[in-house]
Amino acid sequence: MSSALANITKAKAALIAAKTLDDVLEIRDQAEAVRVYVKAAKEGQLAANAAAEIKLCAERKAGELLAAREKPKNQHEKSAGNTMLPAETLDDLGVSKIQSSRWQQEAAVPEKMFQQYVDESNENETEITQAGLLKLSGKCHVANNSGENEWYTPQGYVEAAATAMGGIDLDPASCEKAQENVQAGTFYTAEDNGLEKRWFGRVWLNPPYSKDLIGAFAEKVATENYEQACVLVNNATDARWFHRMTEAASAICFIKGRIKFLDLTGNPAKTPLQGQAVIYIGSRVAEFTDSFSPLGLVVTPRNVTQTQEASHVR
Repeated sequence: MSSALANITKAKAALIAAKTLDDVLEIRDQAEAVRVYVKAAKEGQLAANAAAEIKLCAERKAGELLAAREKPKNQHEKSAGNTMLPAETLDDLGVSKIQSSRWQQEAAVPEKMFQQYVDESNENETEITQAGLLKLSGKCHVANNSGENEWYTPQGYVEAAATAMGGIDLDPASCEKAQENVQAGTFYTAEDNGLEKRWFGRVWLNPPYSKDLIGAFAEKVATENYEQACVLVNNATDARWFHRMTEAASAICFIKGRIKFLDLTGNPAKTPLQGQAVIYIGSRVAEFTDSFSPLGLVVTPRNVTQTQEASHVR
């Protein structure tokens, strides 16, 4: 144990001095190796937490570097404030889109809140995890243009979707709190990574809107083999991801006004900066129209209308 803790002490000093993403990720990997060793050797939760803390600190610093890389304020900052080459892609850096998004979410947690999470975990001798850190900012649902994920869909919209589809089998971008309203048969959290899971049955989706993830979820919606889907998103008609989803749509409801999403206590808390739409994919267009017409304007893409007309002719 003393050897492991000595390595952790060195890792703390090295992390403070680290300037490049490669250096930070090397420290992260070393801390994870120590955590796994300590846990396997049954040297105690506090020792494992010490390594887990370094790992999360490294991920937070990686998130800061990645955020600065994506959003340079000016040309001088590109060259002087960030030691990575702006032209490098995430693939070049050996970082996945999911990792980049999660690490930036971790970095967004205030230092005081992060330290409180660490202290409370150690005091209670509970495990320090990435999932635990992400829960501090409620990274489960999305409601506005800022990319924040801490707001939940009011029950009326979820009920309309369940009525339209005849139920909800899967929510692939969710958390336990959101399921108080959604009540899907199966749900995937950020830790599960719904993008890597098979989608099936009747899907309810309010995808994360972060830059790294929304496009990936749009592609999954458009190409995955499932029965039906209702997808609640911002009405972003200027965005490629929105049009990628609507290419597969059987009907679309443009919601009246703006949805007042719910906070962690279940109270209306935040109105997004733009309107929302529910994109429906499936064969129950009439049921979707009946269910969502009271909530907004329902339109049917021309190709779907033509298919329906052709079926009546037969």
